[in-house]
Amino acid sequence: MVFSVQIYKQTSEIISNLLGYFTLLVIFANMRWWFVAIFYLISAINIHGQRFRVATWNIENAFDTIHDKGKDDMEFLPTAERKWHSGRYWHKLRGITQTIAAMELPALIGIQEVENDTVLRDLTRRTALWSARYKFVMTDCDDTRGVDVALLYKPEVFQLFSWHAVRIPSTENGLLPTRDILVASGIVGKDTLNICVVHLPSRRNNNRATKLNRALAVQTLCHTLDSLQGQKTLVIGDFNAEPGDQIFDSLGRYATTLLPTDKKTLYDKRGTYYFRGEWGFLDHILASKELHHYSIGEAEECRFTWLLRTSKQIPHRTYGGNSYLGGISDHLPLICDFELRR
Repeated sequence: MVFSVQIYKQTSEIISNLLGYFTLLVIFANMRWWFVAIFYLISAINIHGQRFRVATWNIENAFDTIHDKGKDDMEFLPTAERKWHSGRYWHKLRGITQTIAAMELPALIGIQEVENDTVLRDLTRRTALWSARYKFVMTDCDDTRGVDVALLYKPEVFQLFSWHAVRIPSTENGLLPTRDILVASGIVGKDTLNICVVHLPSRRNNNRATKLNRALAVQTLCHTLDSLQGQKTLVIGDFNAEPGDQIFDSLGRYATTLLPTDKKTLYDKRGTYYFRGEWGFLDHILASKELHHYSIGEAEECRFTWLLRTSKQIPHRTYGGNSYLGGISDHLPLICDFELRR
């Protein structure tokens, strides 16, 4: 009986992987990249049951075209100067879908700058991504613009059993509200895995209020990680901080980066974000010591051609000011592979 159950689980897992990778056939067929799609389909059969990919991506102002009451989202409406209409909205979602497929359908994807669950339902159910059967959880924070963080997950790999949002006490300190921290826990194989998805306050203006808000966010994140000590935990997202920033001194007690730390390797050659002529990593994947040695290689950015402006080879963002550029995001995705060995 036990043997039969194990055979059933293994068979179900292979079928789930094949169904997920069918997404690649759908997407790449449209692009006529059949040889790539067939390669991924065949490789799906050989995926280890406890090997999984984690990604994080700031998808830059992923707003729908309808006003959310109480939120400052007027610039992303069809009637606004930016003329954010359904054609542009669906173009963005198709680009996100294409990118997730090209990342080989990660089991876990931390998302930043998404407006609401309507956007995620459209992404996971009304694009070619539907066949990957992603589910999601997300925050509903008090950020004035209404942007939140979310976690997309494949339930056949990550069996979610709890999640909650942790609020940053910004308003209590006379500051503008910022994004919540999303904490999700699930089972991978036989292990419990915790995921914290963050989008820390920007360093814009770098004034006293900005610094205090970032300090509060880091302090809150440290308290959250303190409650998870001794467990396998990942912290992923947009930290608005470069490797070596002092915030990682505080976080280093709980989790360490999976990015290369050699500045010569990083300087002006690699990154997920391009600003004032320089590449940098604002996005990070951190692992607790209980999980760190299960990573397969370092975290790396995804430089797919459709995510880059061909003239300058920098992230092809959606808008430049109020001018529509037609890109997907001003950030590149970051990925890392893990294997929880038996």
